[in-house]
Amino acid sequence: MEAASIKPCSLYLNYKLRITNYELRITIFAMTAFSGNPITFNNPVTNPFDNGIILIVDDIPNNLKVLSDTLADAGFEVAIATSGESALQQLEHTTVSLILLDVMMPGMNGFETCQCIKANPKTRNIPIVFVTALSESVNKVTGFELGAVDYITKPFQQGEVLARVRTHLKLNQLSQSLEARNIELQQLTEQLEQRVAKRTQELFRSIEAFKQTQQLMRLVFDTIPHWVGWKDINSVYLGCNQSLANALNLSSPDEILGKTDYDLQTSKEESDWFRMCDRRVMESGRAELHIIEQSRRADGQPIWLDTNKMPLRDAEGNVFGILFVTQDITERQQAEEELKQQKQNLEEALTEVQRTQVQLVQSEKMSALGNLVAGVAHEINNPIGFLGGNIEPALDYIKDIFGLIDLYQDQYSTPSEIIQDEIETIDLDYIREDLPKLVGSMKEGVKRIRDISTSLRTFSRADSDRPVFCNIHDGIDSTILILKHRLKASETHPEIQVIKEYGQLPFVECFAGQLNQVFMNILANAIDALEESNIGRVFAEIQANPNCITIITQISDDKQKIIINIKDNGQGMNEEIKQKIFDHLFTTKGVGKGTGLGLAIARQIVEETHSGKLSFNSVLDEGTEFFIEIPV
Repeated sequence: MEAASIKPCSLYLNYKLRITNYELRITIFAMTAFSGNPITFNNPVTNPFDNGIILIVDDIPNNLKVLSDTLADAGFEVAIATSGESALQQLEHTTVSLILLDVMMPGMNGFETCQCIKANPKTRNIPIVFVTALSESVNKVTGFELGAVDYITKPFQQGEVLARVRTHLKLNQLSQSLEARNIELQQLTEQLEQRVAKRTQELFRSIEAFKQTQQLMRLVFDTIPHWVGWKDINSVYLGCNQSLANALNLSSPDEILGKTDYDLQTSKEESDWFRMCDRRVMESGRAELHIIEQSRRADGQPIWLDTNKMPLRDAEGNVFGILFVTQDITERQQAEEELKQQKQNLEEALTEVQRTQVQLVQSEKMSALGNLVAGVAHEINNPIGFLGGNIEPALDYIKDIFGLIDLYQDQYSTPSEIIQDEIETIDLDYIREDLPKLVGSMKEGVKRIRDISTSLRTFSRADSDRPVFCNIHDGIDSTILILKHRLKASETHPEIQVIKEYGQLPFVECFAGQLNQVFMNILANAIDALEESNIGRVFAEIQANPNCITIITQISDDKQKIIINIKDNGQGMNEEIKQKIFDHLFTTKGVGKGTGLGLAIARQIVEETHSGKLSFNSVLDEGTEFFIEIPV
């Protein structure tokens, strides 16, 4: 019996010496995991909702006062600067958590100041929010490209300023906390490696002193805090160290001799899994490292285990058993889960910020367009109302004048030669026939202008705080009328045909102004696509296969939604563009020709505001078709 128990240990010693570097390395990690000292972080994560110093940069004292009072009342510590140069000087000796930066300033403007801040390693991580009266999208894009995190448009609301300041302070503090945690993990890794090196030296000294005795082998195994065990070719235990015996509630490692996993405190499913892994390693003759599995302690608590299994070979190189080393990585796994959760929280916060940016840009764009179109329509209505109201009286006056002339001709049948010459010169008969037609044409022109004004007001109507019932066809027609100047024929191409196949639609409860913006974006993109398809084609070639936009409206079979199809016969899109078409700030247009927000905003209006669906289908060289579905 004693020979049988000594031989495996002796063979294991030979194997051990061949893989000393690897074994000693995992031994130290095992000591760390089973030392009873939990992994702690020297610098715990700070509260991500603490306030910090906020630097306000603006050359207008009133703006500085309003912003500083608002932030101070909310409990923030505020620093101010009246120019970009003074802001840079303050940043050299003041720790700032966030900067509210005006764009339009004398001397160094906001964009230049932002560049200097981002170029300085000491200040480049400070979040910058531009505060400006500029509302052009290109200015906002410039600010974001320089590194700004947000825009606040003047005049601003105090509640909006506080909400954005708190949001970006939270994001910045969470990011700093995550970075600090990563640094501590790196430091922890270095400490563990140092402990590995230290324990490695200790084990080498012990091996040199006792390597010839079985007592040394037992001492080494029992020193290892990892679970170490070895089995024969049939997965019957030949021995284990004290750590594994303790984990299995055995009074001595000798009690495991002759047992299998089925005889120990493991479930049948776990035992089947262990035997399958053993068989795979011994049959292949190759080690399997870092087998991660979840198990339970004797007290029922769940744990995570990292196991390395290696075949044992005799002096001739034949596999006679298997050696395994298992490490409890529960604390490490919990730390990784915590980091994953923090990362998810940051990603969700970033998504919310991007969604808010799209909503703000859409709101500002709709407001500016609506005010402009409504103002133009209002200015047109005044002179048109004057003309329309005076044309009918003018026709009556003309009839009266011609009646008076007829009366004169009846009473004075023989006019003087001077009057006869004047009648022939002005061609009185032609005037009598043409003047009513001329005034009638003016009347039709006034009616046409009034229709255009009505369409402008229909397109730009302001949405209330709740949806209203409206006719979808009116919104489409008003949008087409506004874009009519782009549909007309030119020297290079014939007129773009618009084919309308309207179905019988019920009135839809919706935000009409926002849906009109969706129609505008899709129709304008269709016109752009057709113009691009005309590049390199002559007039006759385009006329033979004319540009066409088809609009089809219908109600679904279940009567639960209306469907609007807008299709062009342009070039279509390739797969790369199709994957990005709804991405925030993505555009296929050249620099300065598009913001990339049109379809992103359109999708948000249809799917989030109206609980509908916006989709498309595009085939190269055949065209693109968009599908808008709105619940009834």
